[in-house]
Amino acid sequence: MRYRMRSRLGGNGKQKMKIIQNNKLRAYSTVDAVLDTHEPKWTSLPAFAAGVARFKGHIAEIQELEQTQASRSGAASEKSYALESVGSAAFEVCAAVHAYAVVQQDYALEGRVDFSRSSITLGRGSSVVGRCRDIHAAATAHVADLADYGITAAKLTALKKKIDAYEVSLSKPRQQVATSSAATVSLAEQFTEADTELNKCLDKLVYQFKDSAPDFFNEYQTARSIVNIRGGRKTNDAPVPAPAPTPA
Repeated sequence: MRYRMRSRLGGNGKQKMKIIQNNKLRAYSTVDAVLDTHEPKWTSLPAFAAGVARFKGHIAEIQELEQTQASRSGAASEKSYALESVGSAAFEVCAAVHAYAVVQQDYALEGRVDFSRSSITLGRGSSVVGRCRDIHAAATAHVADLADYGITAAKLTALKKKIDAYEVSLSKPRQQVATSSAATVSLAEQFTEADTELNKCLDKLVYQFKDSAPDFFNEYQTARSIVNIRGGRKTNDAPVPAPAPTPA
């Protein structure tokens, strides 16, 4: 059942949910701005002030969770950059060692480092790391003879750092997927709680200011109507007018 529900969401479902949540957050910000503008008028009512504090807390939590979701794509980009970097560095070393091995007629070494640029970064991340580490080890074993081929100890140190950086980047996207998935669940909960705070607390208590602070009351009601439109649902079920009688 859970699998079926996930499948139904699909890419379009997630996109629609994101649009709804973005619209809701913008609408929450409109209400928040009205509350800030008229703060001196509602602080005298403790229950309303407590509701405002909770509502603002939900907004802050939503914004933080959205940043957590956004960081997932950053981890994937970091992995791609690290792969490109280590692939280029490893091939530079590999090509030089291969040329050295050919001159020395060291066929075992020649076969060990016989890679094209594309084949170095082919396959799973762990395979790429192992391949690059072996290239590094082969070059290190002959570093004293490779200066004429452009390979130095400093260049090998730089390669090792790039291999290490790529290896670290491999786990980040998986970690971010888990973190982002948890954030998605928490995000939905925060939106639900923010809606509840508005619908069942602030929307009720704001009537205490209808006569004493009509400007605040009216601006709040206008902001809330924007929430209802952007959120994609109506909170007031207005009666449908009866159709006009048809002349005989």
